[in-house]
Amino acid sequence: MIIEIESFYGNTLISGKITSIEQLKSRMMTVLNMVDTQNFTHTFCLSYGCQIYPYDKNIAVDYVIDLDIYHVYQPYC
Repeated sequence: MIIEIESFYGNTLISGKITSIEQLKSRMMTVLNMVDTQNFTHTFCLSYGCQIYPYDKNIAVDYVIDLDIYHVYQPYC
């Protein structure tokens, strides 16, 4: 599963095993309770075994984590 992380600090793509949007939301909030948004991506990936990739707007993503408003959603194609 490919996830885009939108942030004031820059957008990033990650991939990992996520079974549902609810699980992703829960994991997002768990990490945000530990660190600030600037350190979110690194901590999230270390905690849940995800890989980080350079951002590419041409890659279709399964979910988006918007750290500016703490929202997880599935983008429309």
